[in-house]
Amino acid sequence: MKKIVYCSVLTFCLVFISGTFCNAQDHRVQSDSIYSSILKEERTIKVLLPDTWKPGSAEKYEVIYITDGEWAMEPFSFVYKFAQGENFVPPAIIVSVPNRYINKANQRDRDFLPVHVPQPAISGGAANFLAFFKDELIPYIDRAYPTNGTNSLYGHSYGGLFVLYALLSEPQLFESYYATDPPFRFNDDYLIKMAAEKLENLPPDKILWLAGNDLSYRSQGIERLDSVLRVKAPASLHWKMATYPNETHNSVRLKAMYDGIKFSYSGYSNAPVTFHPMNGILLKDKPAPIVVLNSNLDFRYTTDGSEPNQTSEKVTNSMFAITGPAQLVLKAFSAGGKYDKIARGNFESGEALPSVPQPKKTKQGGLKYSYYEGNWDKIPDFKRLKPVQTGLADSLFNINKLPGKTNFACLLEGYFEVPSDDYYIFVLVSNGSSKLILGDKLIISNESVSATESVETFILPLKKGFYPVRAEYLQKYESSVFQLLYVNMTTGNATNYPLRLQYHLN
Repeated sequence: MKKIVYCSVLTFCLVFISGTFCNAQDHRVQSDSIYSSILKEERTIKVLLPDTWKPGSAEKYEVIYITDGEWAMEPFSFVYKFAQGENFVPPAIIVSVPNRYINKANQRDRDFLPVHVPQPAISGGAANFLAFFKDELIPYIDRAYPTNGTNSLYGHSYGGLFVLYALLSEPQLFESYYATDPPFRFNDDYLIKMAAEKLENLPPDKILWLAGNDLSYRSQGIERLDSVLRVKAPASLHWKMATYPNETHNSVRLKAMYDGIKFSYSGYSNAPVTFHPMNGILLKDKPAPIVVLNSNLDFRYTTDGSEPNQTSEKVTNSMFAITGPAQLVLKAFSAGGKYDKIARGNFESGEALPSVPQPKKTKQGGLKYSYYEGNWDKIPDFKRLKPVQTGLADSLFNINKLPGKTNFACLLEGYFEVPSDDYYIFVLVSNGSSKLILGDKLIISNESVSATESVETFILPLKKGFYPVRAEYLQKYESSVFQLLYVNMTTGNATNYPLRLQYHLN
C-alpha cells in the first residue's frame, strides 16, 4: 500500500507542480583584445555573452576561459549550449583565448609548458601566461563584462597540461579545471611530481575533470597522475578521471567536454528545492509520505532541524516517510557546493482534528462562494463586507469567470465530508494572497500579493465526519489563479475535492 501511495503522490507532483526548464541559449560573440604588459604583446579574445543579458541588466554570470580558442571555442560553446538546454548548467560567459602567432608560428608551446625543454624550443612560458590570466585578463573581463567572480578553465592536450599547472600554482584563480588528453609525461613527469607535492594543500571545493582516450591514459602519464590523485588528493577536491576507448586525440574532446561540464555542474538546477507536502500535522505511529521534486539531484535530509551533510539520510526513488514531530530540512548537494540548496518544512506531532456531525440545512454539490470588490493590501475581514455576487462553487466554477479581473476578493465556505480516518493532503494554488482554514485551524496561509503563482501543501490526519472549510483569496493583478485541491492518498492524484463530499448551507 505504501508503494502505491508514494508513487501516486509523485504523479501529483509531476502533474501539478510544473518544473522550470531552460532552453538552449544563443550567444552573442564580441571580438575584443587586450595588451599584455606581462607577455609584451596584444592578445585577441572573443567573448560569448548569453542572449539573456541586456545592457543595464543587473544579472551576473560565471566565466569559462577556453585555451586554444581558435580550435576549441566552437565545439565547447556548442556542447555547453546543449547542456544548458537540458538544464544541466547555468548561463555563462565564455571567453575564447586564441593562440598567438609570430611569423605564422603558433606560440602555444611557449604559453602552455611550465619549464623550458629542448623540444619544443620555445617552451617554458606557462608562468607568464598564468600571470597574464591572473593580473590582466581576468581583471579586464570582470571590469568590462557582467561577471559574478566564478571562473573556470578548459584546455586540451598541452592546454590541459596548462590547466593542471594553473590548479597547482594558482588554485584560487578558478573554481573548475577541465583538462582533456593532456601529455603528463612531459619533462619526465614534471607536473605529476608537482602534484604529489602540492595536492594536499589545495583550498577546499575545487573541481578537477581529467579525461583522455584509453591509449593516452596509459602512454601519456595520465594513469600515473590518477594514481597520485588517489593517494594525495584532499577529500575536499572534487575530481574525476575518465577514459574513452576508440577515440583519437582530437575526437575525445567532444565526449570529454560534455561529461566534464556535467560533472563540474552536478547538482545544478535553476528550480528551487521542493518537496510535498510542505508542512503538516503527523501522527507518532503512522508514517506519512514526502515526495521530492528535482529527483535527479543528490538529496539528503534530517528531521531535527539540523543542516544535512553527506552522512545524513539519502533520498532514494524521490520519496521517503516521516513521523511527527519533524523539523524537516532537505538539502540538494552540488559539486563544490556552488549550487547547494535547502528547503525546510515543519511537521507537528498531534492527533486527528475532531470532526463535527453533519450540520442541518446543508446541501451537497459544492461550497458557497462570495465575491467582493475593493482595493485591499491584504485579505479583508469578510464579516464587515457585503458581497457583490454569491453562488455555488460547483464543477462549473472558475475564478476567471467572476466579474472582476483585478482588485477583488473571493471567499469559499461550507463543509467537507471526510469518508474515513486517514491522512489528507490539501493543495492551495494561487497567485495572490490566500488562506485555507479547516475546522478552526489555519492550515495554509500565503501572504504574498504578487502575481507569481505559488503552490502550498499541508498534510493532516482527519476523522470520519464533517469539517467546516474556508478558502480566502485576494487578487490584485490580472490572470487569476485560485484552486483548492486535495491529494487522493490511494491514487495520488491532485484534484478537486469530490463535489458529493462538499456541502453548503441551503
